[in-house]
Amino acid sequence: MFLNSSESFLVKFSEYYAQIHGRIVFPLTIFGILASLVTIVVLHKKAFRTPTNFILQHVAFFDTVVLISYNIYSLYFYILHQPNPFVGQSQFWPRFAIFHSNIGLTAHSIALWLTCLLAIIRYTIISKPKQAVVNSTHVIILVWIVTFLVCLFMIPNYLIWSVVRQPAYKYFPHLYSKNSTEIVYWVSTATGERLEQFSFVILAVCFKILPVFILIVFSILLILNIHHARRLRERLRRPYLFVSSLSSSTTTTSNSKRELRTTRMLVFITLFTAFVEFPQGLFFIASCVNKDFFFLYSHLGDVWDITSIGSSFITFIMYCLMSQQFRVEICTLILPKCFTKSFNLKTNNVDLINGIGLKRRRRTPHTNETTSKTIQIPEDL
Repeated sequence: MFLNSSESFLVKFSEYYAQIHGRIVFPLTIFGILASLVTIVVLHKKAFRTPTNFILQHVAFFDTVVLISYNIYSLYFYILHQPNPFVGQSQFWPRFAIFHSNIGLTAHSIALWLTCLLAIIRYTIISKPKQAVVNSTHVIILVWIVTFLVCLFMIPNYLIWSVVRQPAYKYFPHLYSKNSTEIVYWVSTATGERLEQFSFVILAVCFKILPVFILIVFSILLILNIHHARRLRERLRRPYLFVSSLSSSTTTTSNSKRELRTTRMLVFITLFTAFVEFPQGLFFIASCVNKDFFFLYSHLGDVWDITSIGSSFITFIMYCLMSQQFRVEICTLILPKCFTKSFNLKTNNVDLINGIGLKRRRRTPHTNETTSKTIQIPEDL
C-alpha cells in the first residue's frame, strides 16, 4: 500500500519535473564543464603541481566526463524531443542512454573514490608529517589502481542493460492502439534477476555507502587531529606568551583562522556527499529485496542527477573560497592582460596564505634567502 501510494506520487512528480529538468540542467552542465576545465588548467600550473593537486586534477577531469555526457543526454532527451522521442527512431539514442548511464556512473564513482583517497592522504600527512612521504609516482599508481578497480566492479552493471524492440502501444497506450505498427527501441534488463541483484549490491556497497563511510570517518579523524594540534600549540605558546613577537602572534592567528575555515568546509562537503550518495545506496539495497524500490529510485533519477551535478560546483566554489592564489590564477587566466597587471600589483603585498596552503620553500643558488610559494591544497575532504 505504501509503495503504491508513493509510486503514484513520484510518477506525477517525475512527469511534472521532467518538463523543466532539461532547461535547468543543460545550462548548469555548461557552467560545470567550464568550471572543471578552469580547475584542471589552474591546478596544472607550476605553483600548484603537487601530488595531492594531481588527484584533484583527475577528480575535475572525471567530473567533466560526467557533465559532458549529461549535457548531450539532457539536450536530446529533455529539450529537443518530447514527449515520446523513441517512436520511429533508430537504436542509436537508446544505446547512447546506456552508454551515458555507464560512463556517467563510472566516472562519478572514480571521482568519489579519488576524493576518499584524498581524505586518507590528507589525514596521513597531517597526523604523521615526518613519516608520510607521498610523491607524484605514488599518486599516479594510486589513481590508476582506483580507476581499474572501479571499472572492474562496474562490469556487472555494464552487462545487465540492453536495447529491446517493442510495439509502441506498450509504452504509450494512450497514443497508439494495439493495431499500430509503430516500433519503440528502449532500454531493458538483458540478464537474469540474480546478476541484476548482484549489480545493485555492488553499486550500493562499493560506490555509495562505503565511500561515504570512509569520508565521514577520515573527516572526523582529521578534525580531531586539527583540534589536538591547536590545543598542543596553544599549550606550548603559554610559557613564551610575554616574549613572543607580533609576527609570530599574527602567524598563529592566521593559522587558527585557516584551520577553522578548513574544518567548516570539510564538514559541509562531507555532509553534502552523504546527503547525495547514502540514500541512493539504501535504495539499491532495498531494490535487491523488493524490485518496486528500484521503480521508486528511477522516478527520482532526475533529482539524483541534479544533486550529483551540484557536487562539481561545490568543489569549485570550495577552491575559490579557500585559496586566494587560486582566485588570482583564475583572474589571470580569464581576464585580459591589461587588467591582470594592475590586479597583480595590488595582490603582490597580500599574504597568499588565506586559503588552505602549504609553503613550498626553496633556496636560491647564490644566496641564503628563502623564497616561498603558496600551493593551494584543497584536498582535506
